Amino acid sequence: MSELCGLVSVLHTTRRSQSPASSFLASACPVHTECDHGHVAGARRAGQDPGPRHCDICRTSNLRSHVTHWPPCLFETAGQCALPGERCAAIFRLGTVLTLLRDGTLGLKKNDRKFVLSKDGRDLQWWSPQKQIMKGHTPLTNVLEVRLGHTTDFFNKLQDDLEASMCVSVVYGRPHQPDILSLLAFTDRQAEQFCTGLRTLMNTAETGAAKSEELQDSWLKQMFVAADKNNGGTLSFDETLGLLHRINANLSTKQAKKLFMEADVNDGGESGLDFEEFKQFYRKLSMRDELYHLLQKESGGNCVLKPDTLQKFLVTEQHMDVTEEFCAGLIEEYEPNETCKEQKLLSYEGFERLLTCPKFSAFNYDHRNKVYQDMTRPLSHYYIASSHNTYLTGDQLRSNSSVEAYIRPLKLGCRCVELDCWDGPEGNPIIYHGHTLTSKIRFADVIRAINLYGFQTSEYPVILSIENHCSLEQQATMASIMQEIFGDRLEVEKPDQDKEHLPSPEELKGKVLVKNKKLSAAAEEENEENEEGWVSDEDEGEEMSGEIKANKRQKSSAGLDNKNAGGGFDSRSSSTTRRTPSPEGDVIEDIDSTFDPDSADAWKSKEKTHKLLLAKELSRLVTYVQAVSFKGFEESLASGKYFHMSSFGEKKAMSCAQRRFVKKFLRYNSRQLSRIYPAGSRISSSNYNPIPLWNAGCQIVALNYQTDCPEMDLNLAKFYDNGCSGYILKHDALVNPAGTFDPYESTSFGSHFRPKEVFLKIISAQQLPKPKGDEKGEVIDPYVAVQVLGAEHDTRTFLTKYIDDNGFNPRWDAKFSFVVHAPDLCLVRFVVRDKDVLSADDLIGQVTIPLNSMCQGYRHMELLGEGVQHASIFVHIKIVDYVPPAPKRKGFFGRFRRQGKVAPRRPDEGQVPQGVNDNLGRSDKDQEYLTNADVDDSLVDMPTAVDIIVESEDNADVGVDIPDGAAAGGAAADDDDDDDACEEEMDVDDTAVDNDDDCGVTEVHSANLNLEDVTTVPDAIDAHHEQDIVERQVEQELDEAREQEIDAKEAAEKALAEPADEDSDDD
Repeated sequence: MSELCGLVSVLHTTRRSQSPASSFLASACPVHTECDHGHVAGARRAGQDPGPRHCDICRTSNLRSHVTHWPPCLFETAGQCALPGERCAAIFRLGTVLTLLRDGTLGLKKNDRKFVLSKDGRDLQWWSPQKQIMKGHTPLTNVLEVRLGHTTDFFNKLQDDLEASMCVSVVYGRPHQPDILSLLAFTDRQAEQFCTGLRTLMNTAETGAAKSEELQDSWLKQMFVAADKNNGGTLSFDETLGLLHRINANLSTKQAKKLFMEADVNDGGESGLDFEEFKQFYRKLSMRDELYHLLQKESGGNCVLKPDTLQKFLVTEQHMDVTEEFCAGLIEEYEPNETCKEQKLLSYEGFERLLTCPKFSAFNYDHRNKVYQDMTRPLSHYYIASSHNTYLTGDQLRSNSSVEAYIRPLKLGCRCVELDCWDGPEGNPIIYHGHTLTSKIRFADVIRAINLYGFQTSEYPVILSIENHCSLEQQATMASIMQEIFGDRLEVEKPDQDKEHLPSPEELKGKVLVKNKKLSAAAEEENEENEEGWVSDEDEGEEMSGEIKANKRQKSSAGLDNKNAGGGFDSRSSSTTRRTPSPEGDVIEDIDSTFDPDSADAWKSKEKTHKLLLAKELSRLVTYVQAVSFKGFEESLASGKYFHMSSFGEKKAMSCAQRRFVKKFLRYNSRQLSRIYPAGSRISSSNYNPIPLWNAGCQIVALNYQTDCPEMDLNLAKFYDNGCSGYILKHDALVNPAGTFDPYESTSFGSHFRPKEVFLKIISAQQLPKPKGDEKGEVIDPYVAVQVLGAEHDTRTFLTKYIDDNGFNPRWDAKFSFVVHAPDLCLVRFVVRDKDVLSADDLIGQVTIPLNSMCQGYRHMELLGEGVQHASIFVHIKIVDYVPPAPKRKGFFGRFRRQGKVAPRRPDEGQVPQGVNDNLGRSDKDQEYLTNADVDDSLVDMPTAVDIIVESEDNADVGVDIPDGAAAGGAAADDDDDDDACEEEMDVDDTAVDNDDDCGVTEVHSANLNLEDVTTVPDAIDAHHEQDIVERQVEQELDEAREQEIDAKEAAEKALAEPADEDSDDD
């Protein structure tokens, strides 16, 4: 049992007997012998001849024996090598050979590839062992996952031909569009140890404080190699200039030459910069003044922080509860300089590393990584992350169906996935979008993927929303597959009829719930010999009817037929490359203003309702999420069960969420689940705005996860909260059946929410790329749009000025403040765009954060988007409880003065204090008066406000806040020229917002905007608006003069009317 290197032949199965173990075993054990082609010639016990004279595989006589510093392998049992993870990882230093499999035009392509670790230990490389040419590489930090078995679409097609234990998949690249290496090992032991070793290397690369530094170095290495045109290992000055343009750094030639010479310490710039010198060059280039000044301020001018001063900074500025000992540990973790570390001092480099660490980002680290909400409430009290047509990788008509399309949402915390099930060949059900040209995947493969990945990110219940179009036989097969694969995870306990609410996520932890039609209890019990029953397919028919019609129109216009509408399994490749669809072809119907959800005809399907045979085996698996047709709020209140749930199409759901019916919708959603799905006409897989439906209490708001869009940004940001569990507890106001909350009535907010006032300063950005990651093109002119989204009265948008020709380190120092009356419903979205005069402004990146998960203080936000790597924006955030200002006494003329701070609204909307912006450093005499107007802004039809950039006569920029529904507004406070003066200004209550007596106001025409259309920054207000400002200013000054005159007369009259003091000694 403990003998050295037991016989390898014990491991060999049918394929292994033809191809003995590869260099994997040879590199792990010094007595293995390997030929130049990477084949192991044989294995012998210690002390025996090291191997035969020729290779058993390629018959070559050029043999060599591997000798390493690792001790010989010990076998726990015959043929099983007991190696820890670190020793498995060691094989990558010498290299191990696996077979790379790919689809080719003439069939399956097979190529041997030797996988090794780069010399610096940061990259995984694969080489051709015959030609000794590197075929590819990726940083270890870019390796997303290593899988063993039939876990991808590629191997699922070959599962009848390849043994699962020898199939390895390496997933790497961008999370939204990953690449996959499909590898075949020579032995199952090699496959297992390859996966173990690579996972060990991945964990090592991502642990500790070195993660951000490793990522930065990896990114710099990529940039260095790309800029080194002659592959000489150094960068010339011209190559360095090209790199500066590529990273959007706008330096003069003189400045660049100075930095270049300072970094080239070896030969004064003659041979160029090697990688280490380039790192020094980049470090000097990326030195940030705003951080240096902040460090100076917090350290009292010493530019280093001791544990006590660091504690003071974290407590007072960052609003963190930390001890001095904890701060000493932070210095030990983040300070790169050993001398400073020994003296417990945090230098500039350590300060920058600390502030850019994910633990100190603007998104609360604990909220994102821990479940902190109460998970013992009924299931209907939670928002549930949900996917629509989960199997698709692109549009709804022609795209591929893929198992990968299930894995990605589940790893993001999605808890409800959709399965459209149809009859497949040989009695095996398949999943695809019926009556379309989308490809098909096996139902069993999807169930295996859900079982494997469903509970990796979140342990709370997964809901399978099944759209059933199968025959009785294949329905029974579906039930059998789920029972076999899920086992005890499948929730089959019948609901308690005496209870009044659903079980909690905590009670259903680790369970799988099946959402489908269900036979009545009587139908399931009687005629036990008949394993079938009739149900209505009204829900499925309603959902499919619009899709089928739209699909037919699309196919007829493209000259396509419907030959692929049903039947056999489509074995064509299901690529995971997603095509981001354009919504231009989607025609979405407007909300029906005459819709009445309680009318008799409101929920009748326009298509003929059919009856569907339902297998009892499948019906018995349906428990707490029984799909029923919705008949109206009144009927649901009267006869609906807590375990009944209904699906709503987008248009009808939006109609129910209107002002007239939203309270009924809230009451329904407090007890029962509702699922919302996109309109069938969204052929391009575009998404609708989920916020009005979340505000109406809808739990399962299903979106197309394969589409990168603003709506998906909001969805992901919302469910990153609460430890990415996929369950977000709704506010109590949304789950009280007898509650008075109305998301459209601001007067109802006060009794439910604690309003917050947010002071926000957009300071700077770092390493902004060109749009879509392009390397060519001019240097960008970036600006930031801040979008506040939530309750209708809280929705608004602010824009900063744009910075000319600087995407590397643009500086704005723009300040805004705004009031949020329902903070639990609020999301704040930061969008960076490139100003373009001749066309729409290009999106650079975005980040969205729930307001309740936004950390205070100086914070970095890492941007997300196509081609975005290591880009971030630096902000200062302060959030305080909002206290409405006391009303001011006004004279006779004051009754008719326009309000500057509180914008008048319609009687049923209440009054909402106006958010105020900074005037970006202008003095009082140069201050431009602000303007306000009603602006209709939407993701689909959502009202919002927009902050417009206006130019004053001295060409200074000022931010203008236009709150939703407001006709008047206040002036911005003066900005301090000191870069670090943000906090002092923010500490003064109402100073920045109570200047309505000092400015005039005007209205501007509204503009229709949405999250994608905040693309232009107006440079000036129209002339007639400027004239209106002047006229109103004069009018306001006259009013003030008249009021002062009246006050003076009243005071004089009062003085004359008072009797003289009788005890006075004066004559």
